[in-house]
Amino acid sequence: MEIYNKNRDKNNSLSDEIKEQNAKLKDASLKDKLLYFKDYYLLSTVAVIAVCAFVFTLLYTMLTAPHDTAFGAFFYNDTGDSSSTALIDGFVQYMDIDTSKQNAYIDSSMTYSKEIVDLDAYAGLEKAMASITANDLDVIVGDTDTIDYFAKCDCLGDLTVFLPADLLELCQDRLYYAKTGSGEHIPVGIDVSDSPKLNQYSYYVDREPVFGIIINSDKVDNAVAFLKYLYIED
Repeated sequence: MEIYNKNRDKNNSLSDEIKEQNAKLKDASLKDKLLYFKDYYLLSTVAVIAVCAFVFTLLYTMLTAPHDTAFGAFFYNDTGDSSSTALIDGFVQYMDIDTSKQNAYIDSSMTYSKEIVDLDAYAGLEKAMASITANDLDVIVGDTDTIDYFAKCDCLGDLTVFLPADLLELCQDRLYYAKTGSGEHIPVGIDVSDSPKLNQYSYYVDREPVFGIIINSDKVDNAVAFLKYLYIED
């Protein structure tokens, strides 16, 4: 049975031909109808379904993903397992953060060296600046070269402003001063090399990590809570 003539008479209007095909299909067998569908509609139907599935997945991800970040930290030049989530999982439990509503993360894959700036390091710095601009990053932990770099870029805040008086007094002898972009030397970090949590997860073996708070963090309370958490022993 001929369902559709691809070389239709040019004198026939499209609407006339559609009526003609519909009339033929009306009396066609199920097999012929399926063949017609396969030849002329299957690919377009699959394409429409694929687009709809993509849009649905995108919307679902956007609607169900956490809408903001409760805490974000970058660990630079550490020796820990970058795939491990044990430290952030413990902090999330400690703070009772609902991760279905808020995100919390530690990215320990970051590297920096003032002598060597390769593509990976450059990409990491770009990522850090983007996260800072988006108010998505609260803490940086790294060696003194890393802290010096971010202090010079005016990314780290004065800890005498951020820390409560009692905690500042406890950390007084471990404050790290660095030069800012304006040339001031201010306490932007704390030596946390004796942190039980960092040592437990081997984050800075035989290194002296410094903890700093991002200058525009809008979750300073959580950043300070993370500093305290680093000194909790199990």
